[in-house]
Amino acid sequence: MTQSPFSPASTLWAATTPARAATPSIAGPLSADVAVIGGGFTGLSAALHLAQSGVNVALFESHEIAHRASGRNGGQVVPGFKPTPSALVKRFGAETAVRMMRFAYRNADELFELVERYRIDCAPTRDGWIQGAFSDASARYLQARAEEINNFGGDVAYLDRDAMAAASGSRFWPAGLLERRAGAVHPLAYARGLANAAVSCGATIHEHSHVSAINPAGTGVTLTVNGYIVRARQVILATDAYTDRLWPAVAQSYVTVSSAQIATDPLPPSLLHSIMPHHAGVSETRKITYYCRIDPEGRFVIGGRGRSANTLDPATREQLRNAAIKRYPELAGVDWPHGWVCRVGMTIDDLPRLHRLADGLWTAYGYCGRGVAMGTALGRVLAQAVRGSDGSHLDFPVTPVARLPLYPARQLGAALAINWYRLRDTLGYPG
Repeated sequence: MTQSPFSPASTLWAATTPARAATPSIAGPLSADVAVIGGGFTGLSAALHLAQSGVNVALFESHEIAHRASGRNGGQVVPGFKPTPSALVKRFGAETAVRMMRFAYRNADELFELVERYRIDCAPTRDGWIQGAFSDASARYLQARAEEINNFGGDVAYLDRDAMAAASGSRFWPAGLLERRAGAVHPLAYARGLANAAVSCGATIHEHSHVSAINPAGTGVTLTVNGYIVRARQVILATDAYTDRLWPAVAQSYVTVSSAQIATDPLPPSLLHSIMPHHAGVSETRKITYYCRIDPEGRFVIGGRGRSANTLDPATREQLRNAAIKRYPELAGVDWPHGWVCRVGMTIDDLPRLHRLADGLWTAYGYCGRGVAMGTALGRVLAQAVRGSDGSHLDFPVTPVARLPLYPARQLGAALAINWYRLRDTLGYPG
């Protein structure tokens, strides 16, 4: 039988996670203090933090927990933002930028603290994460970036050519930047662990419960879920790249791209000894980046941009395989039995968003490849927001929604931008 591209068994992470019974779908009208829409990292973290505080919270997920990007990403837990500290200071001012950076550089710590506190069985590793340069210009960029980040509370190290080769097991990259606080998790197991923790604290989770409408009304918000009415005083919209028609202004404020991944079976010890010997995963300064890691069972996993968010086509699979071999020639001849895709949200400036959409309605999205740690941390911030925290005191600035210009053409524009960035990467421009 042919599997759906979104069948749970279609990913490595689902194949290596014990089966579980879904929580019951909604069976009738209900009320809650806070309703959370979306069962990914952001929504689950928000539900957990609200339940910890004694709030009556109900979460609704259209499919299964972490069915989409949260259960289909690379599992890398990388702190910080893509833009440099100086760019944040220039845009937001020193006070707000410092608060943002304190939040972002600590978000990996925050995630691993949750894993430890709730004993989430998600194969956590804390071996760091490396951003690899792909040209001399990007090497100079990383050296300056490392100095900036450390001056603003980060914990990174610049790796010259020899240090990068020793850390990565490859001479492909001329330099690198090691994020010491970073690590990785089994993303699906982590998300399910968050769900279990939220339920243990009193949250209610309804899977296979599709929210088709959101209606702010008076002192609360009304949702339509599987045809039933749900009334809540506050609502958190945590659907990121899958928001679509649920709140069009949000869906029109970013672009969505396909993220594709392939993986080997566990590699023999002879290969594991030479490939990523210190177990730190690698991404790159390229705008159209590849990222790779060794999972705890010894599989090599590589990801990058796909052509479709619904299926892993043969051309994308071959592109990823060739990219892996270019970086690690030892992988030539190795089989790649696992492959999958998802859709991710990308903002134009590589920064996530936190919005108050209406009275009692909040959202966060746009993690640009750093959603494991950032989604978890912004879930906590959303929980604080709906509990009445002053927006000016939140760890991340609240901004108004801004639709992209020429919205109907945004996906065509995204495709053109991806090709432009591929050309820039080929010519060696820094990230």
